[in-house]
Amino acid sequence: MKHAEPGNRALGFSPGRRLQLMMDTRNDPYRARRKPRGELLCPDCALVCREGRWQHGAANTQAHSHRCPACQRIADRYPAGTLTIEGSYAYEHRSEVLVTARHVAEQMQVEHPLQRIMDIEALDGRIQITTTDIHLVQAIGKSLLHAYGGVLKYGFAEGQYQLRVDWAA
Repeated sequence: MKHAEPGNRALGFSPGRRLQLMMDTRNDPYRARRKPRGELLCPDCALVCREGRWQHGAANTQAHSHRCPACQRIADRYPAGTLTIEGSYAYEHRSEVLVTARHVAEQMQVEHPLQRIMDIEALDGRIQITTTDIHLVQAIGKSLLHAYGGVLKYGFAEGQYQLRVDWAA
């Protein structure tokens, strides 16, 4: 099976200005418009917001309780990214594919704690993974393409900060 290379429109991947615009965090409705004053502590995941950046660590005793954007997305059930995994090879090797997806998510969460897998569902011979960030779903898709081959396609929800990635092998 052929691999989708950047710029190869025949295989469904056409990066460019539209991808850059959608990946611009200014379009994310869950992103704060300005940096909060003082420290914030997420009551759900215990992340701390210092100087406008959510990170792992201990909060001071004066930190205000405020849900982080990732936990808010999870509570609202409003994913930023959706990865659909299809194909007989992918479904037969779903445990390996899911280990790869979770590994990518764990690696990214070290540096970017707001990038998380929200849910994994098996639907009629396909697997759907939803994420709290468009960069994570893109990284998982690229990792699957690199590890197992197949075809990778990107799509956007018109007027929304959502990336849909389809991988078939």
